[in-house]
Amino acid sequence: MLPDNIKYSWASPRVLPAIRMAQEKIQKSGLLKGHTINLLSFSTESAGSCSENKAQMIAVDTKLYNKPDAFIGPGCSYSVASVGRFASHWKLPLITAGGQASGFDNFEEFKTIVRTGPTTTKLGDFVSNLHVHFNWSSRALMVYHDLKQDDRPHYFLAEGIYMILQEENITVVAFPYEDPQTLNYKDIVTFIKDNGRSKFRFSSAKVR
Repeated sequence: MLPDNIKYSWASPRVLPAIRMAQEKIQKSGLLKGHTINLLSFSTESAGSCSENKAQMIAVDTKLYNKPDAFIGPGCSYSVASVGRFASHWKLPLITAGGQASGFDNFEEFKTIVRTGPTTTKLGDFVSNLHVHFNWSSRALMVYHDLKQDDRPHYFLAEGIYMILQEENITVVAFPYEDPQTLNYKDIVTFIKDNGRSKFRFSSAKVR
């Protein structure tokens, strides 16, 4: 259950070839002698972006009519959250290269999710180690673009850092902005001046 749009690192054109190679290798190895691996492929995309509703309906229909042994995908956080709860209830493994949000660290709620990709809490650990290295021990300021569309990638990216730094008893202050076109950089500079000196900025293009 994957989107087709290659703007996602876990899009089906990127992932399906590897899955099919694994399927072929397993079948040739005799590891599952007497059994056959059948792949069902569904797009969880609507209007070029991940669709939480579509992912849920595909998961329910597939469970009802095909009785799968495992789910591969979805990848986007909102889709993984809803389908992951179903998968945990059905006791079916859900393997995803997405699901980067810190909420998926809750193993009581998401018991069967296996995440193979990077997570925002790991990024938070990295930033925490940077603080230790440079002896930044009291305060951090985060400035990030909160793109309230699709999978809100910068919000979840910032969330992992925010939570880990708070656990280290560092005061974290956030300055999210929604529209880069109308952003007044003077406001950011003033905010930095008033609130802290350790700055992490997430633009719509890349992490700086």
